[in-house]
Amino acid sequence: MGELVGKGYPADYVRLLAEYGRILRVRRGWYACNDVDASAIRACRVGGRLACVSALAFHGLCLPEAGRLHVGVSRTASRLRDAVTYKEKSAGETEIAVILHWSRRELAGDRLAVSVGEALAQAQACHRR
Repeated sequence: MGELVGKGYPADYVRLLAEYGRILRVRRGWYACNDVDASAIRACRVGGRLACVSALAFHGLCLPEAGRLHVGVSRTASRLRDAVTYKEKSAGETEIAVILHWSRRELAGDRLAVSVGEALAQAQACHRR
């Protein structure tokens, strides 16, 4: 929320937008537009961003794995959460297996997913295991 407040949006206005469904509250202090990819939102809920084959699917290079989400997190990440919210579980949404990809260095990409190059390297290492 700090970034939105820094751009001139009052905190109460941001909360109101979320309450009326104009934006999504992803996790504490994190908001997203309604058109953001669902898997990217789930990765953010966990505490990271899309990685490995999930990032490749996001970039359009493969099909997503059913029931699995690969999430890249920094080595100092803490307070990791479930990918599916309580409301989604109540509505019948199934659990998603989260595969964490811990990293000691900053990986290329954006807030939603690691870059294609990083995702390819992660997928190669991940599937070797």
